Amino acid sequence: MPLIFQREQAKDMSATYHFTFTGDESRQITVTIRDRQLGIADGHHGEPDLKVTADTATWLRFLTRPTLLAWALVRRQIRLQGPPRLLRDFGRCFPS
Repeated sequence: MPLIFQREQAKDMSATYHFTFTGDESRQITVTIRDRQLGIADGHHGEPDLKVTADTATWLRFLTRPTLLAWALVRRQIRLQGPPRLLRDFGRCFPS
């Protein structure tokens, strides 16, 4: 993530994300974007602005084909708790 992070796209962002990945590769990660800086930590730390829970395979497909998001949300393969716009903001910081 740090290699493809677009600092200029994050200029107005200040958000903390808790990602919970399920399935074959289970993991919890906290991602913080603030002042054009990216922070990544294992586990959940602090209070998130957006919680994302996703099956790992579905998440990887979403990263390569963002149009699948609506379908994944309907099927509950990706679940959000918080403002959905924060996921859009997150995505613009990482080119596909």
